[in-house]
Amino acid sequence: MERHKSEEMIKKGPWTAEEDEVLVKFVNKYGPRDWSSIRSMGLLPRTGKSCRLRWVNKLRPNLKM
Repeated sequence: MERHKSEEMIKKGPWTAEEDEVLVKFVNKYGPRDWSSIRSMGLLPRTGKSCRLRWVNKLRPNLKM
């Protein structure tokens, strides 16, 4: 089965501090929505779902620990 180039570039695994910073800046600028645009804008090699989950579960300011 042949993969598309866009599928090959999706990063999986642990997030880096740099990726977290890019995600926080994106949300501060555009709000916590339209997650797939992070990838289409070339900001992160992560899926929209991965970005949303990272924000909701780890990075949002009102997260209760």
